[in-house]
Amino acid sequence: MKHTKRFATALALTIAIGSIGVPAASAATLVRGSSMRWRPGTVTIARGGAIRWKAVDTRHTVTAYGGGWSFSRSLAAGASTTRTFNRAGTYRYYCTIHGSVAGGTCSGMCGKVVVG
Repeated sequence: MKHTKRFATALALTIAIGSIGVPAASAATLVRGSSMRWRPGTVTIARGGAIRWKAVDTRHTVTAYGGGWSFSRSLAAGASTTRTFNRAGTYRYYCTIHGSVAGGTCSGMCGKVVVG
């Protein structure tokens, strides 16, 4: 009987603590590729945050440049890809179909993720 009472008390505490509201993992920040632009062009997130890129109107790529990371994905219209950023820094990317990088400078469909 004593063990049953302890178990019931422990169970009640577990339920009470669980209902306090531990924050759920946050959803990825959405960046849309459309009309030859990434929208928004610059996104600021906390370490451990994620970005989800979605090709809205046509095929786009998400390709890293400028060092610090390696990422390249090709997305058909309607498709998306997600990446989590665990280190602080600025991460630049572009669409190889609608943008270009020359001498470290991007033109066309370019974006950046700033991780704090």
